Amino acid sequence: MRLFKRNEKGFTLVELLVAIPIMGLLSLAMGAVLIQLLHSDRISQRMVAVRQVQAAGDKVSQDGVQAQYVTFGDDMTDDEWSLNLMWMGEWIDDSGTYNSRSENVTYALVPAKGLYDLQRHEIVQVRVGTADPTETELTSTVARYLDPDQMLCEWQDSDEDGDPDEETFAFKVVSVVGTKTEERTYNITPRQG
Repeated sequence: MRLFKRNEKGFTLVELLVAIPIMGLLSLAMGAVLIQLLHSDRISQRMVAVRQVQAAGDKVSQDGVQAQYVTFGDDMTDDEWSLNLMWMGEWIDDSGTYNSRSENVTYALVPAKGLYDLQRHEIVQVRVGTADPTETELTSTVARYLDPDQMLCEWQDSDEDGDPDEETFAFKVVSVVGTKTEERTYNITPRQG
């Protein structure tokens, strides 16, 4: 008995037996691609968080080791918190002219999209000889996606006498990107004034 009349069309059993495994393989491949995309998104979030932590720590460390004078607030969640670093240098050039340069760098946390950005404001003043000093100001964003609730900036007890001194400070940076959190603590010893 024929299931189909001559003008009716359909799939044979062999065609179905071949098509079903092919569709299964295609579904597996698509599933693997989706899993890879989800995994790469988590890796990307982690890498962005790592880069933010490293950028903040590197820049603060570079400025911190040059600083002769360092001040900062106690509470990083305070809207007025800042880290202030200052250093200066004087020299006499080959022609016997007295020159000086001073830098004042201020770091502040600025609200941005539910978290905070670390901004660096720099004022450089250069005097050559007896000419009036020239002053340059520059503000830049050093790092993004920071969580000041988990961050800290505090003087360390370098000589372990139970009392923090003002020789080395710890700067803990925490970045939150999506579901990934990264943190690093940088111990910075400014040069003596």
